[in-house]
Amino acid sequence: MSGARVDPHPIRPRIPLPGIPRRERQRQLSIERRARCSGAWGPWRTIRLPQGTGSTGWGDQMQWIHRNDAFAGLERRVIGSFIHLAISSCSGARPTWRESQRIKEELLGPTVTAIEVYPPKAEIVDAADMYHLWGLYHPLGFGLRE
Repeated sequence: MSGARVDPHPIRPRIPLPGIPRRERQRQLSIERRARCSGAWGPWRTIRLPQGTGSTGWGDQMQWIHRNDAFAGLERRVIGSFIHLAISSCSGARPTWRESQRIKEELLGPTVTAIEVYPPKAEIVDAADMYHLWGLYHPLGFGLRE
């Protein structure tokens, strides 16, 4: 292959829970794995964040942290507009569709419609292994049954 070039620095897999001692990291990942496999995630524990706790931009607007044995979620509410959940896990593994639906129902309620957004390339923010659900206060106007 003339002109083909091999990247000498391929992307390396992310190490879950960097900076945590190996034994504790393995313990946390084992708890997550058991919780996800069994569906017994444990109760959601919620902490109210003081205003201005997060980073800049939307991270600074996060109001709550929700955590159980499988997932953690940051939440911000823009009254009259939407509820934003940023979901993560210790392993960095993406929630399945059923897990995302369960998270949505348990944190936002069974009657809320939530969407996941895939923005134009120029608007992508990919600084962490987080998955974003946007809960809407109003119906979309379309759905799977229409």
